[in-house]
Amino acid sequence: MNIRDYLFINKAKNSNKIKILEILGFESNSYITQSPETIKYRSQEIENNQVTLDEELYESRILDLEIDSNNYDESETNLEATPTRTFEPIKITSQMKKIWIDIERRRMWLVPVGLFIVTILLIATATSIFVNNRNQEIEVINLYETLSEDSNKLIKEIEDIIFISTDSFYSKYDVSNSSAQLQLIESTIMEYKRNLVNRVDIDNVSEVNANLDQIFIVINDLDDLITYRILASEILIYNDIFNNINENTDIDNLSNILSEISAKSKLNYNNLPTIKEFEKHSLLLEVTLESAEDLHGSLIASLRNNEIEVANSLIIAIKMNKDIEVNEFNNSLLKIKNTKTDLINKITILP
Repeated sequence: MNIRDYLFINKAKNSNKIKILEILGFESNSYITQSPETIKYRSQEIENNQVTLDEELYESRILDLEIDSNNYDESETNLEATPTRTFEPIKITSQMKKIWIDIERRRMWLVPVGLFIVTILLIATATSIFVNNRNQEIEVINLYETLSEDSNKLIKEIEDIIFISTDSFYSKYDVSNSSAQLQLIESTIMEYKRNLVNRVDIDNVSEVNANLDQIFIVINDLDDLITYRILASEILIYNDIFNNINENTDIDNLSNILSEISAKSKLNYNNLPTIKEFEKHSLLLEVTLESAEDLHGSLIASLRNNEIEVANSLIIAIKMNKDIEVNEFNNSLLKIKNTKTDLINKITILP
Protein backbone atom coordinates (compact mmCIF):
# COMPACT_ATOMS: atom_id res chain seq x y z
CA MET A 1 0.00 0.00 0.00
CA ASN A 2 1.47 3.34 -1.04
CA ILE A 3 0.92 6.79 0.52
CA ARG A 4 -1.89 7.77 -1.84
CA ASP A 5 -3.89 4.64 -0.99
CA TYR A 6 -3.32 5.32 2.68
CA LEU A 7 -4.52 8.91 2.41
CA PHE A 8 -7.52 7.88 0.41
CA ILE A 9 -8.52 5.29 2.99
CA ASN A 10 -8.18 7.71 5.87
CA LYS A 11 -10.29 10.34 4.16
CA ALA A 12 -13.01 7.89 3.30
CA LYS A 13 -15.99 7.30 5.56
CA ASN A 14 -16.10 4.36 7.92
CA SER A 15 -18.78 2.64 5.83
CA ASN A 16 -16.65 2.71 2.78
CA LYS A 17 -13.37 1.71 4.36
CA ILE A 18 -14.22 -1.98 4.39
CA LYS A 19 -15.04 -1.94 0.66
CA ILE A 20 -11.82 -0.09 -0.09
CA LEU A 21 -9.81 -2.58 1.92
CA GLU A 22 -11.47 -5.44 0.04
CA ILE A 23 -10.49 -3.81 -3.23
CA LEU A 24 -6.92 -3.49 -2.01
CA GLY A 25 -6.81 -7.20 -1.06
CA PHE A 26 -7.53 -7.18 2.68
CA GLU A 27 -10.06 -9.46 4.36
CA SER A 28 -13.60 -8.30 4.14
CA ASN A 29 -14.46 -9.12 7.77
CA SER A 30 -11.88 -6.71 9.11
CA TYR A 31 -13.30 -4.31 11.63
CA ILE A 32 -12.03 -0.80 11.80
CA THR A 33 -12.34 1.18 14.93
CA GLN A 34 -10.94 4.54 15.62
CA SER A 35 -11.02 6.57 18.77
CA PRO A 36 -11.00 10.39 18.81
CA GLU A 37 -7.40 10.38 19.99
CA THR A 38 -6.45 7.97 17.32
CA ILE A 39 -8.24 10.03 14.72
CA LYS A 40 -6.55 13.17 15.90
CA TYR A 41 -3.19 11.45 15.98
CA ARG A 42 -3.75 10.01 12.53
CA SER A 43 -4.78 13.37 11.14
CA GLN A 44 -1.69 15.04 12.49
CA GLU A 45 0.46 12.23 11.16
CA ILE A 46 -1.18 12.52 7.76
CA GLU A 47 -0.62 16.26 7.71
CA ASN A 48 3.02 15.76 8.59
CA ASN A 49 3.37 13.12 5.89
CA GLN A 50 1.62 15.38 3.44
CA VAL A 51 4.01 18.22 4.18
CA THR A 52 6.97 15.90 3.87
CA LEU A 53 5.57 14.52 0.65
CA ASP A 54 5.01 17.98 -0.72
CA GLU A 55 8.56 18.99 0.16
CA GLU A 56 9.93 15.87 -1.53
CA LEU A 57 7.83 16.53 -4.59
CA TYR A 58 9.00 20.12 -4.64
CA GLU A 59 12.64 19.15 -4.37
CA SER A 60 12.18 16.50 -7.07
CA ARG A 61 10.57 19.07 -9.36
CA ILE A 62 13.43 21.53 -8.76
CA LEU A 63 15.95 18.81 -9.52
CA ASP A 64 14.15 17.90 -12.76
CA LEU A 65 14.14 21.55 -13.79
CA GLU A 66 17.87 21.82 -13.17
CA ILE A 67 18.53 18.68 -15.20
CA ASP A 68 16.33 19.99 -18.04
CA SER A 69 18.15 23.32 -17.88
CA ASN A 70 21.53 21.59 -18.12
CA ASN A 71 20.32 19.43 -20.99
CA TYR A 72 19.01 22.51 -22.77
CA ASP A 73 22.33 24.29 -22.33
CA GLU A 74 24.23 21.27 -23.63
CA SER A 75 21.89 20.86 -26.64
CA GLU A 76 22.16 24.60 -27.39
CA THR A 77 25.94 24.37 -27.20
CA ASN A 78 25.97 21.31 -29.52
CA LEU A 79 23.59 23.05 -31.92
CA GLU A 80 25.89 26.08 -32.13
CA ALA A 81 28.92 23.81 -32.69
CA THR A 82 27.20 21.77 -35.40
CA PRO A 83 27.66 23.16 -38.97
CA THR A 84 24.62 23.93 -41.09
CA ARG A 85 25.45 21.30 -43.75
CA THR A 86 25.03 18.43 -41.22
CA PHE A 87 21.57 19.54 -40.17
CA GLU A 88 19.00 16.82 -40.38
CA PRO A 89 15.25 17.06 -39.93
CA ILE A 90 14.13 16.07 -36.45
CA LYS A 91 10.44 15.53 -37.12
CA ILE A 92 10.88 12.30 -39.05
CA THR A 93 11.02 8.67 -38.06
CA SER A 94 14.23 6.73 -37.65
CA GLN A 95 13.51 4.86 -40.87
CA MET A 96 13.14 8.10 -42.81
CA LYS A 97 16.40 9.30 -41.25
CA LYS A 98 18.15 6.19 -42.51
CA ILE A 99 16.76 6.68 -45.99
CA TRP A 100 17.81 10.33 -45.94
CA ILE A 101 21.36 9.42 -44.88
CA ASP A 102 21.56 6.65 -47.52
CA ILE A 103 20.48 9.07 -50.26
CA GLU A 104 23.05 11.62 -49.16
CA ARG A 105 25.77 8.97 -49.23
CA ARG A 106 24.77 7.57 -52.60
CA ARG A 107 24.49 11.03 -54.09
CA MET A 108 28.24 11.37 -53.83
CA TRP A 109 28.93 8.51 -56.28
CA LEU A 110 25.60 8.16 -58.16
CA VAL A 111 26.06 11.23 -60.41
CA PRO A 112 29.65 10.39 -61.45
CA VAL A 113 28.73 6.80 -62.17
CA GLY A 114 25.71 7.92 -64.19
CA LEU A 115 27.83 10.35 -66.19
CA PHE A 116 30.44 7.65 -66.77
CA ILE A 117 27.81 5.17 -68.04
CA VAL A 118 26.21 7.77 -70.32
CA THR A 119 29.64 8.71 -71.69
CA ILE A 120 30.49 5.06 -72.39
CA LEU A 121 27.14 4.57 -74.15
CA LEU A 122 27.65 7.66 -76.30
CA ILE A 123 31.19 6.59 -77.22
CA ALA A 124 30.01 3.07 -78.04
CA THR A 125 27.12 4.37 -80.16
CA ALA A 126 29.32 6.83 -82.03
CA THR A 127 31.96 4.15 -82.61
CA SER A 128 29.37 1.69 -83.86
CA ILE A 129 27.90 4.25 -86.27
CA PHE A 130 31.36 5.20 -87.51
CA VAL A 131 32.37 1.56 -88.04
CA ASN A 132 29.12 0.75 -89.84
CA ASN A 133 29.47 3.77 -92.11
CA ARG A 134 33.08 2.91 -92.78
CA ASN A 135 32.18 -0.69 -93.61
CA GLN A 136 29.44 0.50 -95.94
CA GLU A 137 31.87 2.85 -97.66
CA ILE A 138 34.36 0.01 -98.08
CA GLU A 139 31.64 -2.23 -99.49
CA VAL A 140 30.56 0.47 -101.93
CA ILE A 141 34.16 1.09 -103.00
CA ASN A 142 34.70 -2.64 -103.50
CA LEU A 143 31.46 -2.81 -105.47
CA TYR A 144 32.57 0.05 -107.73
CA GLU A 145 35.97 -1.53 -108.26
CA THR A 146 34.46 -4.91 -109.06
CA LEU A 147 31.90 -3.34 -111.38
CA SER A 148 34.58 -1.36 -113.22
CA GLU A 149 36.78 -4.45 -113.58
CA ASP A 150 33.92 -6.59 -114.87
CA SER A 151 32.77 -3.86 -117.27
CA ASN A 152 36.21 -3.42 -118.81
CA LYS A 153 36.63 -7.17 -119.10
CA LEU A 154 33.29 -7.53 -120.88
CA ILE A 155 34.00 -4.59 -123.20
CA LYS A 156 37.05 -6.43 -124.48
CA GLU A 157 34.80 -9.34 -125.45
CA ILE A 158 32.85 -7.09 -127.82
CA GLU A 159 35.61 -7.51 -130.40
CA ASP A 160 35.03 -11.26 -130.42
CA ILE A 161 31.29 -10.72 -130.77
CA ILE A 162 31.91 -8.40 -133.74
CA PHE A 163 34.02 -11.07 -135.40
CA ILE A 164 31.41 -13.81 -134.85
CA SER A 165 28.41 -11.73 -135.91
CA THR A 166 30.14 -10.45 -139.09
CA ASP A 167 31.68 -13.73 -140.19
CA SER A 168 30.46 -14.90 -143.59
CA PHE A 169 30.16 -18.41 -142.18
CA TYR A 170 26.96 -18.48 -140.23
CA SER A 171 26.91 -20.58 -137.06
CA LYS A 172 23.58 -20.56 -135.35
CA TYR A 173 25.16 -21.77 -132.09
CA ASP A 174 27.88 -19.09 -132.06
CA VAL A 175 25.44 -16.31 -132.95
CA SER A 176 23.05 -17.35 -130.17
CA ASN A 177 25.86 -17.35 -127.62
CA SER A 178 27.00 -13.95 -128.85
CA SER A 179 23.47 -12.63 -128.38
CA ALA A 180 23.36 -13.89 -124.78
CA GLN A 181 26.79 -12.41 -124.09
CA LEU A 182 25.65 -9.04 -125.44
CA GLN A 183 22.76 -9.04 -122.99
CA LEU A 184 25.18 -9.64 -120.12
CA ILE A 185 27.49 -6.85 -121.30
CA GLU A 186 24.61 -4.43 -121.69
CA SER A 187 23.19 -5.12 -118.21
CA THR A 188 26.64 -4.69 -116.62
CA ILE A 189 27.31 -1.41 -118.43
CA MET A 190 23.87 -0.12 -117.47
CA GLU A 191 24.60 -0.92 -113.82
CA TYR A 192 27.91 0.92 -114.13
CA LYS A 193 26.16 3.96 -115.55
CA ARG A 194 23.52 3.98 -112.82
CA ASN A 195 26.23 4.07 -110.16
CA LEU A 196 28.23 6.71 -112.02
CA VAL A 197 26.23 9.48 -110.31
CA ASN A 198 27.54 8.39 -106.89
CA ARG A 199 31.15 7.99 -107.99
CA VAL A 200 32.89 10.85 -106.23
CA ASP A 201 36.27 9.44 -107.26
CA ILE A 202 35.62 10.25 -110.95
CA ASP A 203 36.25 13.81 -112.07
CA ASN A 204 35.51 13.60 -115.82
CA VAL A 205 31.99 12.21 -115.55
CA SER A 206 30.92 13.80 -118.86
CA GLU A 207 33.71 12.04 -120.75
CA VAL A 208 32.83 8.73 -119.15
CA ASN A 209 29.18 9.21 -120.12
CA ALA A 210 30.19 9.93 -123.72
CA ASN A 211 32.31 6.81 -123.67
CA LEU A 212 29.41 4.77 -122.34
CA ASP A 213 27.11 6.14 -125.05
CA GLN A 214 29.52 4.84 -127.71
CA ILE A 215 29.56 1.45 -126.04
CA PHE A 216 25.76 1.30 -126.03
CA ILE A 217 25.69 2.22 -129.73
CA VAL A 218 28.01 -0.68 -130.54
CA ILE A 219 26.03 -3.09 -128.36
CA ASN A 220 22.69 -2.08 -129.88
CA ASP A 221 24.02 -2.30 -133.45
CA LEU A 222 25.54 -5.72 -132.81
CA ASP A 223 22.31 -6.91 -131.24
CA ASP A 224 20.40 -5.72 -134.33
CA LEU A 225 23.00 -7.37 -136.55
CA ILE A 226 22.57 -10.71 -134.80
CA THR A 227 18.80 -10.43 -135.16
CA TYR A 228 19.26 -9.50 -138.82
CA ARG A 229 21.48 -12.52 -139.41
CA ILE A 230 19.07 -14.92 -137.71
CA LEU A 231 16.16 -13.71 -139.83
CA ALA A 232 18.20 -13.53 -143.06
CA SER A 233 19.38 -17.08 -142.54
CA GLU A 234 15.78 -18.20 -143.16
CA ILE A 235 15.22 -16.18 -146.36
CA LEU A 236 15.25 -18.11 -149.70
CA ILE A 237 16.89 -21.19 -148.27
CA TYR A 238 16.42 -23.96 -150.85
CA ASN A 239 18.85 -26.53 -149.50
CA ASP A 240 18.91 -29.49 -151.97
CA ILE A 241 15.36 -29.43 -153.38
CA PHE A 242 16.66 -28.69 -156.92
CA ASN A 243 19.15 -31.57 -157.06
CA ASN A 244 16.81 -34.19 -158.55
CA ILE A 245 14.56 -32.26 -160.91
CA ASN A 246 13.36 -34.46 -163.82
CA GLU A 247 10.24 -35.70 -165.52
CA ASN A 248 9.41 -37.84 -162.46
CA THR A 249 9.49 -34.94 -159.97
CA ASP A 250 6.41 -34.46 -157.79
CA ILE A 251 5.39 -31.04 -159.10
CA ASP A 252 2.63 -30.39 -156.53
CA ASN A 253 4.97 -31.16 -153.62
CA LEU A 254 7.67 -28.91 -155.13
CA SER A 255 5.10 -26.15 -155.61
CA ASN A 256 4.06 -26.34 -151.96
CA ILE A 257 7.71 -26.24 -150.80
CA LEU A 258 8.46 -23.18 -152.93
CA SER A 259 5.31 -21.46 -151.68
CA GLU A 260 6.34 -22.04 -148.06
CA ILE A 261 9.83 -20.70 -148.74
CA SER A 262 8.40 -17.52 -150.31
CA ALA A 263 5.94 -16.96 -147.48
CA LYS A 264 8.55 -17.46 -144.76
CA SER A 265 11.06 -15.26 -146.60
CA LYS A 266 8.57 -12.40 -146.88
CA LEU A 267 7.67 -12.69 -143.19
CA ASN A 268 11.31 -12.56 -142.10
CA TYR A 269 12.02 -9.67 -144.44
CA ASN A 270 9.26 -7.59 -142.88
CA ASN A 271 10.77 -8.21 -139.40
CA LEU A 272 14.32 -7.23 -140.28
CA PRO A 273 15.72 -4.42 -138.07
CA THR A 274 16.96 -1.27 -139.70
CA ILE A 275 20.76 -1.09 -139.85
CA LYS A 276 22.60 1.70 -141.61
CA GLU A 277 25.24 -0.60 -143.11
CA PHE A 278 22.52 -2.95 -144.44
CA GLU A 279 20.31 -0.41 -146.20
CA LYS A 280 21.54 -1.45 -149.66
CA HIS A 281 21.11 -5.13 -148.88
CA SER A 282 17.62 -4.57 -147.58
CA LEU A 283 16.59 -2.86 -150.85
CA LEU A 284 18.19 -5.61 -152.90
CA LEU A 285 16.49 -8.26 -150.81
CA GLU A 286 13.07 -6.82 -151.57
CA VAL A 287 13.77 -7.10 -155.34
CA THR A 288 15.23 -10.59 -154.85
CA LEU A 289 12.05 -11.81 -153.17
CA GLU A 290 9.88 -10.53 -156.01
CA SER A 291 12.17 -12.11 -158.62
CA ALA A 292 12.26 -15.39 -156.69
CA GLU A 293 8.48 -15.55 -156.58
CA ASP A 294 8.28 -15.07 -160.38
CA LEU A 295 11.01 -17.67 -160.97
CA HIS A 296 9.21 -20.16 -158.75
CA GLY A 297 6.07 -19.85 -160.80
CA SER A 298 7.97 -20.20 -164.10
CA LEU A 299 9.75 -23.32 -162.80
CA ILE A 300 6.51 -25.04 -161.83
CA ALA A 301 4.98 -24.14 -165.20
CA SER A 302 7.95 -25.52 -167.14
CA LEU A 303 7.83 -28.75 -165.14
CA ARG A 304 4.14 -29.15 -165.84
CA ASN A 305 4.90 -28.70 -169.54
CA ASN A 306 7.68 -31.27 -169.21
CA GLU A 307 10.28 -28.70 -170.28
CA ILE A 308 13.20 -30.03 -168.29
CA GLU A 309 15.87 -27.90 -169.96
CA VAL A 310 13.89 -24.71 -169.34
CA ALA A 311 13.32 -25.85 -165.75
CA ASN A 312 17.07 -26.35 -165.24
CA SER A 313 17.76 -22.86 -166.59
CA LEU A 314 15.19 -21.41 -164.20
CA ILE A 315 16.83 -23.28 -161.32
CA ILE A 316 20.17 -21.66 -162.21
CA ALA A 317 18.45 -18.24 -162.30
CA ILE A 318 16.88 -18.88 -158.88
CA LYS A 319 20.29 -19.76 -157.42
CA MET A 320 21.93 -16.75 -159.02
CA ASN A 321 19.20 -14.52 -157.61
CA LYS A 322 20.02 -15.86 -154.16
CA ASP A 323 23.80 -15.55 -154.72
CA ILE A 324 23.50 -11.87 -155.64
CA GLU A 325 21.63 -11.25 -152.37
CA VAL A 326 24.25 -13.24 -150.40
CA ASN A 327 27.13 -11.30 -151.93
CA GLU A 328 25.57 -8.01 -150.98
CA PHE A 329 24.89 -9.38 -147.51
CA ASN A 330 28.58 -10.30 -147.08
CA ASN A 331 29.62 -6.85 -148.27
CA SER A 332 27.33 -5.33 -145.66
CA LEU A 333 28.86 -7.60 -143.03
CA LEU A 334 32.35 -6.43 -143.91
CA LYS A 335 31.24 -2.82 -143.82
CA ILE A 336 29.66 -3.09 -140.35
CA LYS A 337 32.64 -5.06 -139.09
CA ASN A 338 35.04 -2.26 -140.01
CA THR A 339 32.72 0.41 -138.63
CA LYS A 340 32.16 -1.25 -135.24
CA THR A 341 35.80 -2.29 -134.87
CA ASP A 342 36.93 1.30 -135.35
CA LEU A 343 34.30 2.48 -132.88
CA ILE A 344 35.22 -0.06 -130.23
CA ASN A 345 38.90 0.82 -130.55
CA LYS A 346 38.09 4.42 -129.67
CA ILE A 347 36.45 3.39 -126.40
CA THR A 348 38.68 4.04 -123.42
CA ILE A 349 38.96 1.98 -120.29
CA LEU A 350 36.27 2.77 -117.74
CA PRO A 351 37.57 4.22 -114.44
